[in-house]
Amino acid sequence: GARQVRQARPDAVLIFIMPPSAEILEQRLRGRGDTSDDQITLRLDRAKWEMEQRNWYDHPVINDDVDKCAEKVLQIIASEADE
Repeated sequence: GARQVRQARPDAVLIFIMPPSAEILEQRLRGRGDTSDDQITLRLDRAKWEMEQRNWYDHPVINDDVDKCAEKVLQIIASEADE
């Protein structure tokens, strides 16, 4: 993922959107009601690994509120475009 992009394009601006916590991610997945327990376990394991890789990104953004998260991403894009 991000490491490969970083190696191929060192000038890339990488944004990592992450849940506030693993617990909240699990609540969100279970709340959908369309994901099996096995799939939830796989997704949580993958998310944990991805969060450990966040150092490869320039901007970690916590998705605790979708509107605020989207606004933050737009701000990052705008600020990077100005540079």
